[in-house]
Amino acid sequence: MSEPPDELELRIVTDKTELCRIMLANWGSHSMMIDLHVYDIAEIDALGLYEPSGATAALASWTLRGDIAYLCALHSLKPGEGVAVRMLDAVMNTARAAGATKLKAMLTNDNMPGMTFYQRCGFRLSGLYLEAIDAYRSVVPGIIKTGYKDIPIHDAIELEIAL
Repeated sequence: MSEPPDELELRIVTDKTELCRIMLANWGSHSMMIDLHVYDIAEIDALGLYEPSGATAALASWTLRGDIAYLCALHSLKPGEGVAVRMLDAVMNTARAAGATKLKAMLTNDNMPGMTFYQRCGFRLSGLYLEAIDAYRSVVPGIIKTGYKDIPIHDAIELEIAL
């Protein structure tokens, strides 16, 4: 994995149109369930990394409940360039500054690239929710049914890291 360009600018995202579009295309919804709570990424905090041209390099949405931060989405638009790691670091630093002592992320059972990424970044497995996505579809029926490598999506896997 290469280093992201130094000239990327970190900014708070106020217009979440692009993030919602990416979520709808990849997930079928812009709502996420983490720790058995539903979060609409259009309504929670978001950060973005931007190139000097204004092009988006990465986006992430997160929220804070008590002293636990929840990462709802992290999307790198420049895979293999280290941008996702830089975005995750920015979320962790921002959450820590807001008083969080832990950051949690929720992945679906098909998300092997995500499992690898988060564990390489120091996250540990902290929960398995069998058939959680199946149950969540009753609330948000548009959620995709198959994901990475056409793996059927049924379960949620929680990972966390101390901040």
